[in-house]
Amino acid sequence: MKHPDRIFSYMELESEDELVKAMTEHTWPLCYGFYHDDLLYLGDGDSEEAQEYSVVRIERTEGHHGIVGTEVGRIASRNKDEVRRIIQDVKAGVHSMSNPVKVQVEPKWHHSCQLCRLEED
Repeated sequence: MKHPDRIFSYMELESEDELVKAMTEHTWPLCYGFYHDDLLYLGDGDSEEAQEYSVVRIERTEGHHGIVGTEVGRIASRNKDEVRRIIQDVKAGVHSMSNPVKVQVEPKWHHSCQLCRLEED
């Protein structure tokens, strides 16, 4: 993971199609991510125009928003077929990496940081 110091926010998505669409058809703040099928897809890019996602398997939580897990893959493409293939490989246990990570991840409706400038309600 390139940016473990970010405080991430996420949106839970119900289907793989929603996840692929979110990652390929939209531009998100750098701190955004998604939760689908027990995996976090955390925005780990350097710019909103060149989005990348770190795929994290959650192993345990710590404190209010701490996540300890393993980075099991990366998605740096906006090609729908390639993104879908990577998602399916990771879900099938075909991991391209196995890096330990410790990050802060908050539900998006509570999130506010310098990268997204969202204000809490």
